[in-house]
Amino acid sequence: MRSVRLLVLSFLIAPMALADTRVFVSLAGSLMEAEITAVSGDNVTLKRSSDQQTLTINRKTLCKEDSTYIATWAAQHPDLATAPAPTAAGTSAPVQKYRLVCQTLPAKSNRGPPDSDHRVFEYTYNFNLSNQEVGRDLQNARGLAFTLGKNVLDPNGDLIVLQKEEFDINIRPQSKMVHTTQPVRLTYSQDPDYPYGVKSYGYVLIVRDAAGNVLLVEASPDASAKFTKEILALPDAPCMVDRDFKLKSKTDVPLGYISF
Repeated sequence: MRSVRLLVLSFLIAPMALADTRVFVSLAGSLMEAEITAVSGDNVTLKRSSDQQTLTINRKTLCKEDSTYIATWAAQHPDLATAPAPTAAGTSAPVQKYRLVCQTLPAKSNRGPPDSDHRVFEYTYNFNLSNQEVGRDLQNARGLAFTLGKNVLDPNGDLIVLQKEEFDINIRPQSKMVHTTQPVRLTYSQDPDYPYGVKSYGYVLIVRDAAGNVLLVEASPDASAKFTKEILALPDAPCMVDRDFKLKSKTDVPLGYISF
């Protein structure tokens, strides 16, 4: 009889032991089997089942069902669920730096007759990202790539955000990945007596971790990098912005000179 009770008890304990492990689904569609070890505000700390590595991500990057599960877990484990710890000045603790390096390689190809004033160039950017950390994965991070242009008729005026691409970033320690932007074709005239069209202005790349913290900003021209906050607030491209990257909602985008 005792052996029967032990057998029944083992069947009851087994599901409980597995209940803390869950397959979490990000809004980008990536999957990760893990268990929660702590919750602090919007941040949740997970222990990944595949290698037992601990990762902290923002619950807002996960699907609705996972967010509900995290809230339930936090209510059931009040000793492991806390509010974010403020600093002495009452602000959030500083983000730990991450050794992430990017080498950007632009590519341009001529799509028009080389002897014509009417030119069509196709532009792409290759972002070579390198995780230089020795023991830390970069998981569930997001990259935002902005391709920029300018109107030939007003080369020192407003800018055109031609493209806004968002992509997943997952890089093992001492490893690399490459993201290539979708090509954009710009048409313009080289005739000084009849100027028209759109030329390339540069790019901005912003990398954020799973909690939304900015890890890296790369830009050309370099001065564009100081407007990270304004750039992150921009709507979908294409759109017009001033030189401080503030939206110019009443200015039309010269779509006739842009194609994808």
